[in-house]
Amino acid sequence: MKKRLYTLLTALYALMGAANAQSFDFVYQGRTLDEGATVAINAGMNDFGELACETNPPTHPGDGLLLKISDASGADASATLTINTDKLNPAMIQWCMGGTCVPFNGLTSKTKTFHAGPTEQVQFDATDIKSEGVLEATLSVTIGGVTKSVDILFTHNPTETWLDYFNKEDIWYVTGSLKAERYNVAAYVPYDYIGGKDISINGLSLYFLNSDVTDIEYWVSTTLPEFGGNADLETVKLPASELKLDDYNELNFKESHVIPQGGLYVGYSFTISALNEQYSVRPISYRYSDNTRTDGFYYSTTSKPEWQKNEGDLMVSLKTGGQFNANAVSIKADDPIYTYKDTQSTLDVTLCNCGITPVKSIRYAIETEGKSVASGTCRVSIEGMTSEATVSIPLPVESAAAIYPRNITITEVNSQLNESEANQTLTHQCNLMQKLPFMPLFEEFTGTWCGWCVRGIVAMERAQKKYGDRAAIIAVHDDNAMGTEDYLPILNKFCDAFPSGVVNRSVRTSIGTNTVTDFIESTLDTPTPATITAEACWADAEQTKIKVDTKTTFQLDMNGHFAIAYVLTADGLTGTGSDWAQANFYSGSSDSDPDLQYWCSQPDVVTGVVFDHVAVAAWEPQYGVEGSVESHISAGVPQTYSYTADISGNTIIQDKSKLKMIAMLLNAETGKYINAGVCPIKAYDPSAIDGIYSSSQQATGRYSLDGQKLNAPRRGVNIIRMNDGTIKKVLVK
Repeated sequence: MKKRLYTLLTALYALMGAANAQSFDFVYQGRTLDEGATVAINAGMNDFGELACETNPPTHPGDGLLLKISDASGADASATLTINTDKLNPAMIQWCMGGTCVPFNGLTSKTKTFHAGPTEQVQFDATDIKSEGVLEATLSVTIGGVTKSVDILFTHNPTETWLDYFNKEDIWYVTGSLKAERYNVAAYVPYDYIGGKDISINGLSLYFLNSDVTDIEYWVSTTLPEFGGNADLETVKLPASELKLDDYNELNFKESHVIPQGGLYVGYSFTISALNEQYSVRPISYRYSDNTRTDGFYYSTTSKPEWQKNEGDLMVSLKTGGQFNANAVSIKADDPIYTYKDTQSTLDVTLCNCGITPVKSIRYAIETEGKSVASGTCRVSIEGMTSEATVSIPLPVESAAAIYPRNITITEVNSQLNESEANQTLTHQCNLMQKLPFMPLFEEFTGTWCGWCVRGIVAMERAQKKYGDRAAIIAVHDDNAMGTEDYLPILNKFCDAFPSGVVNRSVRTSIGTNTVTDFIESTLDTPTPATITAEACWADAEQTKIKVDTKTTFQLDMNGHFAIAYVLTADGLTGTGSDWAQANFYSGSSDSDPDLQYWCSQPDVVTGVVFDHVAVAAWEPQYGVEGSVESHISAGVPQTYSYTADISGNTIIQDKSKLKMIAMLLNAETGKYINAGVCPIKAYDPSAIDGIYSSSQQATGRYSLDGQKLNAPRRGVNIIRMNDGTIKKVLVK
């Protein structure tokens, strides 16, 4: 049976007077479209007025795509139709507008000029669709020197498709038991992972790296089966003769398994027959990043038959079927977002395609306490189902310094109603009174074994020379003598490769010689709600403890959950042995960068290197020390906090005169970076308040809570009498 697709366009023109230009807009189903909008029409659905087959002509042409103009007398128009993508492979495409029809066989673009009446009907017609996919076109109309355009997306969507159950942008890892034994591996697929009705799992595709794997079975189950037991839905075998190495192996189930409310487990079982290859000891392939789903994946083995939960996304592709949502987008956004009063700002939101149709445009609406405050259309490009993209949405401009709740809804996708149930997100726009000093944070991930990491050494030194203590720069070493376990939570969350880095705990990046400097420069004006200053000194004569006093001041009244993290960095570290010898992959090459050229002239292993900015200790670096910032915050009122950091067991520190303390203000719930203060370590003074001395105040006595006189600080609350008669309480840890 032949299929025909029609989109109806009606032209009405407005003449505002002899001196005024014509005014016109695209309208779809009664709604005026913004510039950049896309209209998507599913070829598999014949119940829309703008879609027709030979056996189902359009019955409501007024519901289609219209070009409205306010003058009914008509006007001269120029229209261009351009075919951008054609994966439908129709037998014929024709465009009817201005009284003539143009076959598009062999054409990709056509322009017409004509005199349009008040209603100008256009048919965009595709006959005999031979494949699934999309046909994307752009229609541009020019009247009176004004040009407006709209994208038209015809889709013929499949009822079955393969989906990667992992993010291809994440880093690839392998794991295993290091033994030749039987494995069971599983991943959980929740009910709402794929939008639609009666969504089913019809097959799996898995990645195998080695030839020492035998007896491969794919399975699907409502529960995690006991080791050695059978999945309760279906199990199929992958013949050994069909195994493809270093590649995906597809296998279909005999039945379609609809995902119930409780979700499904998909998995595979196999035996490692020998340990002859590198990947035999770690045969499970998975992806990991800070976006890894919380369910992770599971595996059990003969030697340890209990299911172990692992962080990461199993590298499995799902063959899914059912009635997929066509136009559906979910939304996520950071909370809160900081802006300045009387200034236009944007919010970056993450959109996920929850439908089978490529997403080319979305329409959003912003409400505050139930009142509409903004709306608009954004052009995007999200091709595959479950793929994501980031788009910037303009926020309302406010004149008061206050916190505004913003409920953001994606109302339309491709000019169709959004079918996703996760179409809303709530964030709080914290409108700041003034621009406060912001200290950019750059954390570099490096190691002496990493031959490319010498460019990170150049980049960090360059940034230090240019910005000094206006920025906090930290070299995080891994797998050598300068690595500290204190920093593993940050390294595991943000490190993609070596060398790499993370800027302000938000943007991960590779590292070139100017990367650190460029990122610091570009983020110096980041809006921040608070300043934090720090002073540090030795708390004892033996220099085993550091007393850090911080002062944090916010510019908004709020109830929040903030905390301070502490990082100790050292300059001038050096040593002998393999842990201190810097691998150098630039040896013998040439580079235009003069600082990198130095490394080109050095051997492939460089000894005697002096390392700076090294993180040698950290205290709660991911979320901060609980209680270090009060939850009730008053604008302009400084909060002070004292923390004692114990370094008595630290074996990395060499020269204590070359230490710096970085106090980071963080969102204690999300770990989001707010601001920081950097300070050196001052000398110990026994007459000062716990080693922190002041030119105007001196301690004249120290007592315990029960009144006992103390000759030195004691753990717990100390009562200190000052020379001006005031009494202070200090918590000693």
